[in-house]
Amino acid sequence: MPRPFWCAICIAAAFLGTISANWNDTSTGIDLNKLQPFPLNKIRSGWLKDGERTAFDGIAATAASGEGDVRLKGAGVSGKRWEVHLSSLDEVWRGDLDGNGTQDYVLFAVGPYGNGRTAPSFSLSILLMDRDRMPVPFFTVVYRGENGDGIKHLVDLNHDGHAELLISTYDERVYDPRVEAFCSGHWTNQLYRFRNLSAEEIRGRMGGMSFPFVHDWTYRGTVCPDMEKPYLSVEPAILREHGTSMQGEIVTTIRQVDHSIGLLTIDPVAGCKTLRADVVVYDRPNLRSIAFPNLSSDYSASLATRIQRRGMHVQLRGINNAGDGDCLANLMSAR
Repeated sequence: MPRPFWCAICIAAAFLGTISANWNDTSTGIDLNKLQPFPLNKIRSGWLKDGERTAFDGIAATAASGEGDVRLKGAGVSGKRWEVHLSSLDEVWRGDLDGNGTQDYVLFAVGPYGNGRTAPSFSLSILLMDRDRMPVPFFTVVYRGENGDGIKHLVDLNHDGHAELLISTYDERVYDPRVEAFCSGHWTNQLYRFRNLSAEEIRGRMGGMSFPFVHDWTYRGTVCPDMEKPYLSVEPAILREHGTSMQGEIVTTIRQVDHSIGLLTIDPVAGCKTLRADVVVYDRPNLRSIAFPNLSSDYSASLATRIQRRGMHVQLRGINNAGDGDCLANLMSAR
């Protein structure tokens, strides 16, 4: 099963000594309630329970009984079929995120991570629909999702009727040198827009803020004691690539798939030898299959195996190099 960036950091954090902090005790530095929301229509809500089925806009959704997997099935205008697998489904929202005249879908749910102290609890699985009404996926996690906060990350900061997505990332890299480990860190807020069926980062000033926007936090004098002398070296916040822009796309082939941890061995390219992919797309003439992250299913690895056995090239977008040749891709697709 996949073990992408969020899963890796939440598992690692569970073994790191005495920990005082928790992401829900700190502010991102941005009040979602004060931002201009992007207009979306809610077309369904409510946890899709095991074995249940529902439908919206000609799309059938089924929570596979006993498999921890929700499956969406639909068809494009041309008749080509598509299917999407994701870990769970709660709210479904509709709106034209990229301005191409076709309604897109935002699927909000709990998980698939949230099993660690620093892990985000919620996610947004987005289907950008092309003019044939075929979906192109985008995935991100959100920490705050209760009371409708999840969908509030989709905003219109410059009031032009186009959507932006605010992605906030929590870390415990040392900001305050006069407290112990895990007593200070950063919230890194990055802004993305949807264009050409992909998400690309916006840098610069928008909505009275400058992006990326880093908000520092510390527990000095509250949860954690004030050390008389600097205790640790300051560490900068890390800017991660969350997008799926064609810029920077690389092409390779899969050599081997490890189903136990979702690790792919690939032909070396751009400093990458092994790969973990958030979202996998396998596009055939009559069917497009999409796998979103799901820790309870190996569907993503199964798609990768089918691609590998056919010797197909894969296109990788949104690359983060984790070091030692291990890379993370926000989107891997084969056509």
